[in-house]
Amino acid sequence: MKKLVVLFLTVSLFLIPISKVSASPGGTDSSGGHTCWTNCAQYGLETGEYHYHDANGNIIRDNPKPQPGLFTDTGGHWAEANINLLYELGLVGGYSDGSFGVKKSITRAEVAVIITRHLDLPTARPSFTDVTSKHWAYTSIGAVAKADIMGGYSGGSFKPNAAITRAELAAMLVRAYDLTGKSSISFKDVSTKHWAYGVIQVLVHNDITGGYPDNTFRPNSNVNRAEFASFLARIIRNYDVNIAGGEITAHFINVGQGDSILLETPNGKNVLIDGGNRYAGDEVIDYLAKEGINSIDVMVATHPDADHIGGLIEVLKKVPVKKVLDSGKVHTTQTYTDYLTLIDQKDIPMEIPSKGEFLNIDEDLVVQVLNSTYSSSDLNESSVVLKVVHEDVSFLLTGDATMENEANMTLQYNVSADILKAGHHGSSTSTSSSFLNKVQPSITILSYGDNSYGHPNSEVVLRLKSIGSKIFSTYNDGNIIVESTENGFTVEEG
Repeated sequence: MKKLVVLFLTVSLFLIPISKVSASPGGTDSSGGHTCWTNCAQYGLETGEYHYHDANGNIIRDNPKPQPGLFTDTGGHWAEANINLLYELGLVGGYSDGSFGVKKSITRAEVAVIITRHLDLPTARPSFTDVTSKHWAYTSIGAVAKADIMGGYSGGSFKPNAAITRAELAAMLVRAYDLTGKSSISFKDVSTKHWAYGVIQVLVHNDITGGYPDNTFRPNSNVNRAEFASFLARIIRNYDVNIAGGEITAHFINVGQGDSILLETPNGKNVLIDGGNRYAGDEVIDYLAKEGINSIDVMVATHPDADHIGGLIEVLKKVPVKKVLDSGKVHTTQTYTDYLTLIDQKDIPMEIPSKGEFLNIDEDLVVQVLNSTYSSSDLNESSVVLKVVHEDVSFLLTGDATMENEANMTLQYNVSADILKAGHHGSSTSTSSSFLNKVQPSITILSYGDNSYGHPNSEVVLRLKSIGSKIFSTYNDGNIIVESTENGFTVEEG
């Protein structure tokens, strides 16, 4: 493990792109291996594949050690929490060999059964030429057909064993769950003339999918069982209040000129996003202690500027951290070196999230990465941007993302949010008018302290006021706490 971080630091000193490194730094288990979650294909690995590295950094796939899970192939899989949710609700099961079949294409018959179970549809007799009364999904196929959720083909067939494409799934989910809305996002492989254009727009609007990082939707690709579980689980979490956990609380910590955000998730997970400057580390530690936080499940370093990662050093020293998410952008400062060294010394798994990726942090949250890059020449442009949705409340946490980042995000994702953490402390480099018109935040948080940079920029403040967003700042209001409720959210200052 030390060899990996030494290599990572050497790369940063020579400003060689991180993609040259054989693998991202991160913790290994007692067997010396770990699981790949990001950029796996370029190393010849599957996402979620367990592997080792030899003394030269080469990847060894022999003797893989599967992680325990509900099914033999779901332990550590990116869709594990979503699969588990559907299983707990009695909607899905596994195969006789103990697997879930994460990579198997889901069939039309399987989808019919799952939707019939979840919506408790009245069973019915179908009249399709290829579905006899002896078919295992006979009455469920009849149920979805009668409810106009799934239809047949010309010639009268249903094709129960055929795989469902992403476009077909979009249409079926929109019909089944009466989803509405329209996104401003367009995909380069889905024209306005595509038969599924409208239903795909509805899915994006409802945060069920954001497409792929290359701005494609891949409408004709078959959906595997893991992907289907994730789509349906997001719908269930967003719209089925009966399975919701607690509420989400977001703490925007006053760390002076810098950023630090603590998320307490509905099911008791703690997420710390940035930690201000080094001098703010003790303040963050004290704040965590005051809130009764004695461990961090996920630490997010949005980018390597000192006013974002500096305070994380003290947290890493004194508070157990289970995982670190990092943009992967390298830097040459001593602060950055100390940060990486501590992660290595404490053997903490470190991952680089991909743009468009959904993070499985809490089963009652939808968390999507809208920006994250290590290839930019600008540190701020590398910022990890997260959209966090819990039931009817959404947060957009932008790090120091620039206007260029904002423009790209609005083209690819649904950026609308109730609460916006304005980019770069209210600097003129962020928070454009066009971006705000897409986000339409009810409230905006400005995180800054005494500074000589002119933060927040007066034009940014005027833009926020012009759209009717109520402004809070850590400079004027101290610590700001936003908590979701049954009817929206509350804001507490001080």
